[in-house]
Amino acid sequence: MRFSELDLETKKSLHDELTNKANSIGGMNFFLQMIEDIRAEKPSSLLNKSAAFHYKKGKITWGKSIFKDTLTTLFSAMRKEEKDGDIINGLNPKDYKATMNMMRALKPVTISISSNDEKDGHGFNFNILDSSEAKNTKIDLMFKIVYFYNIEFAKEALTYKA
Repeated sequence: MRFSELDLETKKSLHDELTNKANSIGGMNFFLQMIEDIRAEKPSSLLNKSAAFHYKKGKITWGKSIFKDTLTTLFSAMRKEEKDGDIINGLNPKDYKATMNMMRALKPVTISISSNDEKDGHGFNFNILDSSEAKNTKIDLMFKIVYFYNIEFAKEALTYKA
């Protein structure tokens, strides 16, 4: 997804949401530094068995440890959602089962991001999966921005002028 292809209302709401979240951990530079630290971690920070990841300015925690096959299925589902607009439609039975198992495993997981210094802010939370619509689970946009999209997307959203 490209930020420039979004409609004006979506750009504005995304800018406001990202700015609020960035300010809750110390500002735009701290937010972008966190994304860079996450991307630099190999293998993915989500595979840490302790369900925690320390970046330079804070800490990221989540509800339970995530295994490599679940994470691989999640990233495949993200690519499919970006391309087709749906995670499940058109999957063969084997992939459908793997995707449904991934969704069951990750639906209750909430990622919490906090700053090391309380004066920088209180941090924020987001879910991996967005199940706000019945029968239409999507991958949360904040999760995509932090773990999947190019860092330029976050920079454009944060610096957007309405």
